[in-house]
Amino acid sequence: MSTDLATCCPLCAGRVLQDVFALQDVPVICNQLWPDPVAAAAAPAGTVDLKLCTDCGLIWNGSFDPERMVYAPGYENALHFSPKFQSFAEVLAAGLVARYDLVGKQVIEIGCGDGHMLDLMARNGVATATGFDPSMAGRETPYTERSGVSIEPEYFRSDQLDRHFDAILCRHVLEHLDAPVPLLSDIRKAIGDRDVPVYFEVPNAGWMLDAVSMWDVIYEHVGYWSAPAITTLFRRTGFEPVSVRTGYGDQFLMVEARPAAPDPNFLDPEAVETRRSAEAFAAAANGELDRWRNRLTGMEGRAVIWGAGSKGITFANALGADAARPLAALVDLNTRKHGLIAPGVALPVIAPEALAEIRPDLILISNALYEEEITRQVRDMGLSPEFAVIAG
Repeated sequence: MSTDLATCCPLCAGRVLQDVFALQDVPVICNQLWPDPVAAAAAPAGTVDLKLCTDCGLIWNGSFDPERMVYAPGYENALHFSPKFQSFAEVLAAGLVARYDLVGKQVIEIGCGDGHMLDLMARNGVATATGFDPSMAGRETPYTERSGVSIEPEYFRSDQLDRHFDAILCRHVLEHLDAPVPLLSDIRKAIGDRDVPVYFEVPNAGWMLDAVSMWDVIYEHVGYWSAPAITTLFRRTGFEPVSVRTGYGDQFLMVEARPAAPDPNFLDPEAVETRRSAEAFAAAANGELDRWRNRLTGMEGRAVIWGAGSKGITFANALGADAARPLAALVDLNTRKHGLIAPGVALPVIAPEALAEIRPDLILISNALYEEEITRQVRDMGLSPEFAVIAG
């Protein structure tokens, strides 16, 4: 289904829309890091203009242009360098294998990144774990060293489901699609009359709205999925949700589903709650942005942002030049980011050890989930800056 994103919902084709929030001049691909400051400052930028469908509760960027989205080597959004995320992923993989009897079975993951989850599924007993991800072209990863684990470095296509599979995983992909219905419909068609479970995971728009985390608003995410919206998507395309739950500090929305008869006109009545949350978010978001700008514009000393992912990079770019002046760098545990430059704001990404030289007065933590491990690591380095949490 192709729609005009400015006027029509890409999920249910509804045309009763509400404006939610807008950001100008944001990096088109915020997780694409650059080799030097000049290239980073010149990185493509775009507009985010969030719309809400009052019928189904989907939120999306009405200014999104899919032709600008070209994922290539250098795209880096892995979270598994954090011990907290590692624990989450390990529990998830073990649970999926156990609940759906996947030992000795064949699993496909759409948008597998570097294959971390594929490796975990194999470690828990699946026979083969095959992933698709174009950002892996020309890149090596240790996660394909395990027998049965492989990555095809290309975009997923429906004709790739002409092989046998016993389960499909799709994590943090759906939010990147301006036409989400065809993906689910193609998967459902390939399953046919078999009983094949699917697992989808997306950022939780409900958490984003309630936490007023406008730093989760990024150009590469066209869709922001609430529980009612994603339930509508699955039921319309022929899946019965086994569970729709939140995880990872409520920041993820996690869907387990099995094939069923399509209900093409389904609308979840809980969408009205998303509408109320979106209205509250809209009323509070610009005030929150102004608060951070005022705090940092008047700051003496140096600051860093811990977390060179979407939250940290969006935050830095949204501040504006005066408020971003105290920022010296972005800090990240992911060694693949070190020495590279964040798009737009052109801040370097450094290892935590480099803080000993910078000696920041303020560390801005991009995600509250990591507050404990970050503050402990900084204190162990003998540093005593002020800490503040950006989101969560």
